[in-house]
Amino acid sequence: MVCISDTHNMTDANNYPIPEADILVHAGDFTKMGTTAQVEQFISWIKSLKHIPLKVIIAGNHDIVLDEPFYERRWSSFHHAKENHKVALGKLLSAGHGIVYLNNSSFQGWSKGYKIWGSPWQPEFYDWAFNEQRGKLKEIWKHMPEDTEILITHGPPKYYGDFVPGQGESHVGCSELLDRLRDVRPPYHIFGHIHEGYGVSQIKWPSPAPPSEEAHQSAPTPETVCINASVCTVHYRPTNPPIIVDLPPK
Repeated sequence: MVCISDTHNMTDANNYPIPEADILVHAGDFTKMGTTAQVEQFISWIKSLKHIPLKVIIAGNHDIVLDEPFYERRWSSFHHAKENHKVALGKLLSAGHGIVYLNNSSFQGWSKGYKIWGSPWQPEFYDWAFNEQRGKLKEIWKHMPEDTEILITHGPPKYYGDFVPGQGESHVGCSELLDRLRDVRPPYHIFGHIHEGYGVSQIKWPSPAPPSEEAHQSAPTPETVCINASVCTVHYRPTNPPIIVDLPPK
């Protein structure tokens, strides 16, 4: 599994090679300012990755044309002319070439058997797309299925890949997302959004009381591997390499 995020239309075959893999996960912010042309540019690049049969992607706060209610309200702050949300979304949904777009939705069609759920939402951030007030995000995260094995969100959970130097609140991740992770305990969580947080960390979950033999067969995952896969640095240079995960066979 190759994990990337926050490419912001800054990557192509010449400056950012992607290794061969069974699946590519992109955790949002694939455009600079969310125009339909930039969505098309991203699709063209992803289509060129013919050595990866499946590409699962979500949007992020920069991909504004894909958040219809937000775009209807705020388009003039970002674009000179209003664009058509349905046209941009349609281009993603009909792209083919193994491209799967998730928006608070699941994908279980991968032949490797892993159950994937993706969401573009993150805590309020300067009034960009897919923002929600802290305290209300639990209404989104409650839709995350209990059997999720690969979780994709645009933003990080609190304390993991979310550190921003120089901020009054240095850990800017979502505490409600962390609460839901504690319940679901997916083996893998891929995200981006906080460019400074690039890298891998682990959440070590407390061990439950010794279970019965029957319960042991469905014991929760003892850890979640958290992957901040932001490709662009805080200066929007695409220099962070893709993060590769060797998934065990199911």
